[in-house]
Amino acid sequence: MSAHFDIEKDNISFFRIFKRVLIGMVILICTFFAGLTYSILNANPSYMHDWRGFVYIVLVIVAFLLYACPTLFAFSWRDWPPPLGYAVSIWSGLYLVVFLLTLINNTFQWAFYVVFSISLSLFSGRRQIIAVAIMALTLFAFQGLLIWPLSGDAIVSIVSQVMPIFSMTGFIILFQRLVKERFERNTLFQKLDQANSELAETHRQLEQSMVQNQELAVLRERTRLAREMHDTIGHALVLISVKLEAAQRLRERDPGRCERELESTKEIAREAMTVLRASIANLRSPVLERESINHALSRSARELAHRTGLHVTYTLQADIECLPVPVEEALWKVSQEAFTNIEKHAHASHVQACISWQDEKLLMLIHDDGVGLPQHLYQSQQENCLTYSSPEGHYGLRGMFERIEAIGGQFTLRSGREQGTTIEIELPLAHVDKRASAQTEVEIDRHQ
Repeated sequence: MSAHFDIEKDNISFFRIFKRVLIGMVILICTFFAGLTYSILNANPSYMHDWRGFVYIVLVIVAFLLYACPTLFAFSWRDWPPPLGYAVSIWSGLYLVVFLLTLINNTFQWAFYVVFSISLSLFSGRRQIIAVAIMALTLFAFQGLLIWPLSGDAIVSIVSQVMPIFSMTGFIILFQRLVKERFERNTLFQKLDQANSELAETHRQLEQSMVQNQELAVLRERTRLAREMHDTIGHALVLISVKLEAAQRLRERDPGRCERELESTKEIAREAMTVLRASIANLRSPVLERESINHALSRSARELAHRTGLHVTYTLQADIECLPVPVEEALWKVSQEAFTNIEKHAHASHVQACISWQDEKLLMLIHDDGVGLPQHLYQSQQENCLTYSSPEGHYGLRGMFERIEAIGGQFTLRSGREQGTTIEIELPLAHVDKRASAQTEVEIDRHQ
């Protein structure tokens, strides 16, 4: 059973009892008015033969309605006490009717205790005390107790009536405060229960978000591992395949060179195993552990020219050795993917690679004059940009784009049948201190 349910049940029980008490008070006042009216009319039969009898009965009915209606509907008030204008109008109306009835017959002065009763229902605090004081002074005036100088009997009579009247008033004020505190407490409990429910819902959403974040992290890690495997093991397997095919062709014609190709193939396989272990351990590329990015890229370009007989030109700015590790990793992986694609698919004659600083940005360009990419791998978009995707089961183009995007760079691809393929990478590296710029241009032209 929830706290909210208990509070609602408690409130319903309280209002039920309160309503019964109010109905009982209305019945009691109705009996009082009926008895008092019967007593006065019975003692004054002449009233029934002139205007006083009719006016008397009408005023009694109005007085009863002025008391009964607000009393019976008091339990439906959302906020207590009721609005001041409403309370003053009801109290003034009942006071005036009882005052007129008392003018007709002084015995009706005791009906001012009905005004006292409704004062306790309509007002609270100081307003209640003022209303009760006005009622008491009016009652004492009709009783003839306010004639100056006050006699001893008058003082005794006033004190004997004031004490119970204001004692009851004080008790009612205390009771009203207790009831108000009770409802404030229940309201606080309801808010706490609602806050607990909201916290439980927030906790559930956080748990769900954590699960989703974990699943997203797993997915990202799978993507990273797939990209790492493609950029390392995939490239190594391509080279191994190419070298084994070359060794197979040279086996009869040039056994010595065939043996060298086989030894080179074994070395590539060993390096692939080392890279695989490093990828599993989430380490930096072993190549970059042994040498700088500048030396690694120049060596890779020379090896490409040596393996394929391509004319390779590379321009590397000397101070790129001071790059952050993630940037070096991205440039190395993208260059290896580009060189592998050129060697395997481009059918090119010339390759150009360039890395340089321009306007606080690092630019990398790799261009070949080959056949270009198949049309189904990219689509032209606005502002001369291309969207591209790797064939099913391959991660090359997508992997390059994701690597550059992950370090805040811009990856641009241009390709055409008469233009070959160009990869441009732009990295904002203004925070990296650059040393004095020096460029080295090397041309390699090896033919089998």
